[in-house]
Amino acid sequence: MALLDLNHLKNIVGDDPNYLKQVLEIFTRNAPKDMEALADAASKGSHDQVGFYAHKLKSAAGAIGYNSAYEDFKRLEKMAKDMAPLEEIHTLVGTMANDCAACMVDIDRIMSEL
Repeated sequence: MALLDLNHLKNIVGDDPNYLKQVLEIFTRNAPKDMEALADAASKGSHDQVGFYAHKLKSAAGAIGYNSAYEDFKRLEKMAKDMAPLEEIHTLVGTMANDCAACMVDIDRIMSEL
């Protein structure tokens, strides 16, 4: 099951395989670093930083059609703003890290097929 809606990305940037690959490569280069920073912020109890990275990742996920993550990052951003308990934030961040890793596999497959 694909985690990424490639048609969403094509509607935004067009159907040029080289450009699609460039956009996806930017995501695969930045998202793991941002996920690591998000997990670090959650472990340090920084609601502000959790909100910052959740917002950043939400925007990136939405742009490429990673719709399930967009909704999760949106929820996490709200949790950070509302100063939700850190245990809840940690749980969601852990789930999202696993989902993000699965999406990277999906993106690699998609790029190989472009």
